[in-house]
Amino acid sequence: MEKHYFIACKLPDKVKSKLYELQQTHLQQDCFKKYTERDDLHITLSFFGAVSEQELKIVCAELDNKIKSHEKIRVTFDRIDTFGHELAPRVWWARPTPSAPLNELYRTVQDIAGLIHKDEHRPFRPHATLAKKWKGEPADVYRGPVEPVTGLIDEVVIYEIHPQKRPMYEIYASYQLSESGENDGTVN
Repeated sequence: MEKHYFIACKLPDKVKSKLYELQQTHLQQDCFKKYTERDDLHITLSFFGAVSEQELKIVCAELDNKIKSHEKIRVTFDRIDTFGHELAPRVWWARPTPSAPLNELYRTVQDIAGLIHKDEHRPFRPHATLAKKWKGEPADVYRGPVEPVTGLIDEVVIYEIHPQKRPMYEIYASYQLSESGENDGTVN
């Protein structure tokens, strides 16, 4: 079986714990097939799926070269929402406030993903998935504001996916964001 990978912002433990608490607090019924484990919470920057070792080497070299030009990013999650049909959503997720530094990091990662033809062509909608794959009857899932959860993203990682394990994502490679400052995440 081929291994699958993706690039993500690794969330601080404090943020993961708070988002997991939000998931548990607002979870009123068992209506999704998959609920994200606390340690698997992240913000996806690029999903690759199956890639060769050579492609991974290219991506790793480029990430090593380019990620250090980005400073740490302060993010604040303030809302829960869904993707898909209102009564049977595909994904239930927590949204960070708009962030120019996060968007710039995404563009850098997409440029790198393009080198192996894995760049994304949909608009970037940063989020941390709380649950996915609707399984039940139509129901009302909480969507709306939540108490803000703030943390500092200081690491970009390549995760290897292990669907049968918990946690499901294992760090394949890790890249530290710059210490030269801290982006406050505001949009200009």
